[in-house]
Amino acid sequence: MKLRVVLLVFCAVLSVDASGDGLESNDGNSTEKVEEIGWKLILTKFDDVSSKLQNIEGKLQTLEEQTKKTESMQLQLQNIENKLQKIENEIHKQRSSQNEMLVTLQTPEDHVALNVSEQQNQNQEKLHSALQNLDRDVGRVLQNQNNVIPSSCKDILSVSNISGTYMIRVNTDSEPFRVYCEQQVYDGGWIVIQHRFNGSLDFYRDWNEYRDGFGDLENEFWLGLEKIHQITKARKHELIVELKDFDGEYKYARYAAFGIGNGSEEYALKHLGMYYDGTAGPGMWLNKGMKFSTKDRDNDEHSSEHCAQVHEGAWWYNACSDANLNGRYLNAQSYKSMIWYDFDDDNQGLAYSRMMIRQLE
Repeated sequence: MKLRVVLLVFCAVLSVDASGDGLESNDGNSTEKVEEIGWKLILTKFDDVSSKLQNIEGKLQTLEEQTKKTESMQLQLQNIENKLQKIENEIHKQRSSQNEMLVTLQTPEDHVALNVSEQQNQNQEKLHSALQNLDRDVGRVLQNQNNVIPSSCKDILSVSNISGTYMIRVNTDSEPFRVYCEQQVYDGGWIVIQHRFNGSLDFYRDWNEYRDGFGDLENEFWLGLEKIHQITKARKHELIVELKDFDGEYKYARYAAFGIGNGSEEYALKHLGMYYDGTAGPGMWLNKGMKFSTKDRDNDEHSSEHCAQVHEGAWWYNACSDANLNGRYLNAQSYKSMIWYDFDDDNQGLAYSRMMIRQLE
């Protein structure tokens, strides 16, 4: 385009020069008028050509932008097609895998039938667990942002109703520590102080271990007598004990109050309220007021036996006890096992035990 403009200007100049040569014989005024008219015509043509060129350049620019957008859309479409292809391939693999499983499971005598609903339930449980963890993490983030550590699991309910481990600070001047909060059953807000369900952890331990606590809060554990004392001395608490036998039968016992003394008081069971609700029976009725005993600390009321050693556990033994929830994990009739006599009026070992406390104020 620029070359054309140059050529037009060059031709116009030549034309004017030629006209000038032919008019030399005319007078000066005529020559000047001709030259003035020629230049006006040239400038008019030049402006017209420039305007057209600008329009053409604008259209070319628009076309170039549209071309770039088209190329970008093509790339996006290609990415979408690639993703769809990957999804299609994955679906194909899943179908092939399911078909192989169905072929494998066609012989009923040799293989277990495919339980699709069970697989779906497992997937739903995984999703539910992931959502729970996400909700719990969000609760912790909110807790950290507020820079306020709650004093109990009941306080945490206002932030999160998902069961799991959380930090609590019993008093403003005390050190915070981590506890497991049960936020689902019995309206939530419970601090778990003891949990057993598979026998993976040995509970026949010494005084210092029971004082400080042991195990994993996400697995089997004992929270620790000192922590339990700190929690229950600050506010009034209630207690619930959950139990299951090896046949899966569930029972529970609920007490209106629970609290223990300090270390100099041998962590005595100072407060045990009325057994007011449950199906397991008042298995701890003999333990109220008793000091805690372990295999290396005999604080029981028995005149001739060391109850913790005889029962191979640790508890608030009187002249021994109808409850021995820190005894051996045994599926057997034995006073050394994890028992709650009122469960079935015998010393049959239990498969599950969970003790939880919740503040009342």
